[in-house]
Amino acid sequence: MLSADLIYMARRRAGVTQAELGRRIGLPQSQISRWERGRVEPSLETLRRLVRACGLELTLGLANGDDSYDAFIERALDLTPAERVTDAVRRANALAKLRPAIEAARG
Repeated sequence: MLSADLIYMARRRAGVTQAELGRRIGLPQSQISRWERGRVEPSLETLRRLVRACGLELTLGLANGDDSYDAFIERALDLTPAERVTDAVRRANALAKLRPAIEAARG
């Protein structure tokens, strides 16, 4: 997720305008706008300040990379949209047939 998206989502969740968010951190509305449009990227510390000013907390962490779905995604992207829909319907029907057995096993 891009910093522009994080700023926009935090501001919208807080129900504040760009101008109000700017007032909360002492910067002009135009700077908030540039960040939200992705014209300029704030530093990590500035991003944290922006999110905090919206009453939220930006949490960061490290996780192992997971590329286990890459082959599935590549195969799906090779399909046409119509083929993807057909494949999704086929998979949904197969899962629907398994559902009674799964629910029975859960007891």
